[in-house]
Amino acid sequence: MKIARAALKGALVALVAGGLVPLAGAAPAQAAAGCTDETPPSVLQDGCDDATPPETSVSSSVTPNAAGLVTTSSVTFTLGSSVDDGDLGPFGFECRLTGTPTSYDWQACPSIVTLTGLPDAAPGTYVFEARAVDLGDRAIDPDTLLGPGSVVDTPDHDQTPVRVAWGQDTRAPFVFVTGSTYDEATPTQPVVTSETVPIRLNSSEPGSTFECTDNGTAIPCSAGRFELAGAAPGRHTFTARTLDRAGNASGWSDPIEFFVPRNIVRTTGKASGSAARTTRAVRVSKGWRTVRDAGYFRGDALRATTRGARLVLPRTEVGELRLLAATGPRFGKVRVRVGNRAWHVVDLAAPAASSRQLVVIDRYSGIRTGRITIESLSRKPVVVDAVVARPNRFPAAS
Repeated sequence: MKIARAALKGALVALVAGGLVPLAGAAPAQAAAGCTDETPPSVLQDGCDDATPPETSVSSSVTPNAAGLVTTSSVTFTLGSSVDDGDLGPFGFECRLTGTPTSYDWQACPSIVTLTGLPDAAPGTYVFEARAVDLGDRAIDPDTLLGPGSVVDTPDHDQTPVRVAWGQDTRAPFVFVTGSTYDEATPTQPVVTSETVPIRLNSSEPGSTFECTDNGTAIPCSAGRFELAGAAPGRHTFTARTLDRAGNASGWSDPIEFFVPRNIVRTTGKASGSAARTTRAVRVSKGWRTVRDAGYFRGDALRATTRGARLVLPRTEVGELRLLAATGPRFGKVRVRVGNRAWHVVDLAAPAASSRQLVVIDRYSGIRTGRITIESLSRKPVVVDAVVARPNRFPAAS
């Protein structure tokens, strides 16, 4: 085909040249090299082909996240073109779209393309492609039957179109938070004596992550059965929300409340290189000593076999008071009071247990404020493990 085309062009040139009087010593004109714009051919020479098409750039109003998803049903693409050879154009754009109900093949498009109302879809479902076009060059064919040679008309559009693929998720998930600690006396604010606080987190969308707070402070958490470790003594309010793969966040959950007892023995450290020492969160009279057992709350407790041995906790507001203590058939009694109010006697002679919760003042007895005093009433052994002292303000039972 090339040979036939060249032969035909040669015959035409010869025919035309036969009626012309060439100038002495004149050489045939040649096509210009490295042109920045395509030029049409003449009778004696081919045109010039601009072999450098424009480059294409694109910016998007939203960027797919690492999962390839966006959270909006409206996406705007802004297109740009550039050349490095001084070509002045004019330039335009062609676009192609797949994956949507209004998909289309390559067609002319403006420099700003907005897609709206797209339905949610999996990552990679939607694909937008764009390419810059040299409109001036495309209108000219540098090679015709009248030219003396053969000029290849290279494509006048970007051969490497820009491409954006994405999926869409515009719906927020739902979070489900369940506390798994049971407390018959105060079910809406259970006392937690385990090393960790078990909480179950679930989302309505698989693959979601979670954000959690404990008393307003962000803490790490994970899906499924989550164990909150290192909870400080006192009242806790736990909330969570879930974020799906697109980044949509649920609302924060209703708070889950729980209470961690106060350990009456606490071990702290001195300066570097010194031995550890034992300090107590309460004032301790003679007759008490530290004992350790895996069954005690946080692994330790105070034991006394002296009548009148006292523990005095700092001043606090009390609406409910529980004592965590060891029990056994040969154990003695202690008495407990808040401030200068009446004493409450607690008998520890019960079936053997390393740590048992004993209600001293129930939640319906009103508020009292003062130091909490615990006193041994005989020489029989008593082991005091921890104390639950809190106001009687609780969330409504659900």
